[in-house]
Amino acid sequence: MIRYLRAEHLKFKKSFSRKMLLVVPVLVLLFSFFMNPMYTVTNTFNWWSIFFMPLVIALLSGLSHQKEERSIGYNRIFSLPVSLSKVWYAKVIVIAGYTLGMLIFFELILLLFQIVMPIGGQWSNTLLAVGLLWLGTLWQIPFCLWLARKWGLVTALLVNAVGGIGLGTYLAPLPIWWINPWSWAIRMMCPTIGVHPNGVPLALGDALWNPAVISIGAPLALVLFALVLLWTGSAFAGVARSSRMQTEVN
Repeated sequence: MIRYLRAEHLKFKKSFSRKMLLVVPVLVLLFSFFMNPMYTVTNTFNWWSIFFMPLVIALLSGLSHQKEERSIGYNRIFSLPVSLSKVWYAKVIVIAGYTLGMLIFFELILLLFQIVMPIGGQWSNTLLAVGLLWLGTLWQIPFCLWLARKWGLVTALLVNAVGGIGLGTYLAPLPIWWINPWSWAIRMMCPTIGVHPNGVPLALGDALWNPAVISIGAPLALVLFALVLLWTGSAFAGVARSSRMQTEVN
């Protein structure tokens, strides 16, 4: 498995994708600070869960697909004596590692920002928020990879953006938030950071402070990630088998 991971990691070498992982956290933090310094923490985590994580995941997935097509192409991979499911899993793991690294980098500059320029906000749970944000959006990686391979980068971007900004924001504060996967990370930010899905800080006594949603959202996210990963990996391997059979017939 290590050689599969190394191969996928090398495909992103000197690419826009790696630069994006460093630039986006800085831009989000600076924009939030200049918008309202007192709510820098709540604003940034709210934007991450609603828009920026879905956007980054869709971009990384779409760019991974485009890079594959423009270099050796999928037909070349399909013809190699490799485990196609492992190739797919490696793609997902590498992107998951990149998004985790991006969020850790964001957490570090957030703490540095607080030391250099103390601002208001809920700081005690930011590390937990980073972990929940990453966990709650993991399922989007194999899903967006599948979308990008099936219909292209633009489709992956549109579907994930609408899912986060539209469905996710609408359903997150409702009792039925758990039926929509895009709502999970958004809803878990409510008790962790103290922010309503609409971006407003939660008032004392608000029902959205209830931390029980974390014990629901986190397991749901893990289960869905495993299911989507296995399904898309099987679908990718199935396409490869069909391609090999067609090549042999021709």
